[in-house]
Amino acid sequence: MPTELPRTCRVTSSVQLTPTVKAIEFNHSFDFVPGQFIMAWIPGVDEIPISLSGPNQITVKKVGAATQALHSLKEGDLIGVRGPYGNGFSIEGHKVLLVGGGVGIAPMKALAQFGDKEFTSVLGAQTKAELFYKDYFPGLVICTDDGSEGEKAFATAVADRVLGSQKFDAVAACGPEIMLKFLFQACEKHGVPVYFSMERWMKCGFGVCGHCATDPTGWRVCTEGPVASSSVLRSSEFFNYKRSQSGAEVK
Repeated sequence: MPTELPRTCRVTSSVQLTPTVKAIEFNHSFDFVPGQFIMAWIPGVDEIPISLSGPNQITVKKVGAATQALHSLKEGDLIGVRGPYGNGFSIEGHKVLLVGGGVGIAPMKALAQFGDKEFTSVLGAQTKAELFYKDYFPGLVICTDDGSEGEKAFATAVADRVLGSQKFDAVAACGPEIMLKFLFQACEKHGVPVYFSMERWMKCGFGVCGHCATDPTGWRVCTEGPVASSSVLRSSEFFNYKRSQSGAEVK
């Protein structure tokens, strides 16, 4: 079936991981590269991009109408799925630092279980209650904004320290853009190339509509991304401004 047509998937499991995050599994496994995403269609509500956290799994934070609808799905319910789309993490080098913040932990979990890399991991969340998938990450350091688990620190500060104490071939990360901005600065300081999963509003998911195209080159998050390299991040709108749903610049 062409990936541009939705596949009907049946929900086989819906598990509450934190007060705001659920893991949802389907009766179909996708052949994917960690970092790729699907377009999840909830009829009558919306269609939204969500990173795969496993071959048949998405991990969803409740933030709006579409994610609320996904949270309400029960075993046996049906949704439409297109994809997987995007480039995924194709990392050069062997020793890799993984950094996940908030719901950005989800695609990093897929990467941590994939391939033959040597991983060290930093996970950050606002509080202990919002941490999940801890058992999947090797060499794990945990930090929380309030100090309720692990260090009381931001993930960027912990990653900066780790980069200063060990030599890494690359850093792979997903999380809020403000976190990625400061993490990128730390990686540039230490001379370590990055692979960051970036986010913009999307409509089609496969490069036709141009809604997720970024300045100044037209780099499309859905097609050339969502994983961006150091060279892309040095000369793009990322870390300078975001986009509203209409595509307008938002500082």
